[in-house]
Amino acid sequence: MTTLARRFIIICLIFVIFALLMAAAVAKGGHQSRGWHNGAIDACVFLPELTCSVRR
Repeated sequence: MTTLARRFIIICLIFVIFALLMAAAVAKGGHQSRGWHNGAIDACVFLPELTCSVRR
């Protein structure tokens, strides 16, 4: 019985890790990598050679 419980715990931990990785991938997928959304407003204001635009 302890072997069965140990295997169940290992499988549950694997599923938890998978779920956390998938949640992180989904949450990261909606963010844009440049522009006003990631805190690059300083670079857009202080470096005029950059062509920053707001993407929606």
